[in-house]
Amino acid sequence: MGWAERYAERTDVRIEGADCVTVTGVCLHHGPYEVLITPSHGGYLDLATLYRNLVKEITLASDPATLHVMVKGGDWVFGSHLVDGAHQAVGISPEILPAQLFSPQIVTDTGAKLSKSLIREGHATLPTGAESWMLDTRLWPGSLAEYAEQLLTLAEVLFADPRHFFRSYSVAEIARMMSTTRSRTAA
Repeated sequence: MGWAERYAERTDVRIEGADCVTVTGVCLHHGPYEVLITPSHGGYLDLATLYRNLVKEITLASDPATLHVMVKGGDWVFGSHLVDGAHQAVGISPEILPAQLFSPQIVTDTGAKLSKSLIREGHATLPTGAESWMLDTRLWPGSLAEYAEQLLTLAEVLFADPRHFFRSYSVAEIARMMSTTRSRTAA
């Protein structure tokens, strides 16, 4: 039903085998339930963002031969503290977890996070300063090669100074930077 208890007091996950899990819980509308989740069974467990990140990071930690790096939006910094605390609570050492890199957050003229999904679904309007190509790259006024070049140039500008990763950028500023930043091939 899409409901979950805030602290999952009555939720239990039992690992039944290498690729089999039983989840029991209580639906707020229908009462107790049990779901078997296997690769071939129809059960499905939709985890909230915090749980998803916890599972992803633990899974990546099981491969010590590879350096994993998770790139997350700047709005996820505070959520990552919660996930890191959960890792510590279950005894997972921070040095085996993936490195985390937080990209700058793109915000609207009001300072709210730019939500492309809300705009596409009609729950929000395209903010002042935003360009249509920000939601659909096919609407870039030049060629695909020019778009890719400008995007790479913008990335180089942002990577050139770590301070860029400790701030947010308005959609208007990203539009300005994408249209005025001199491309790498023109330099």
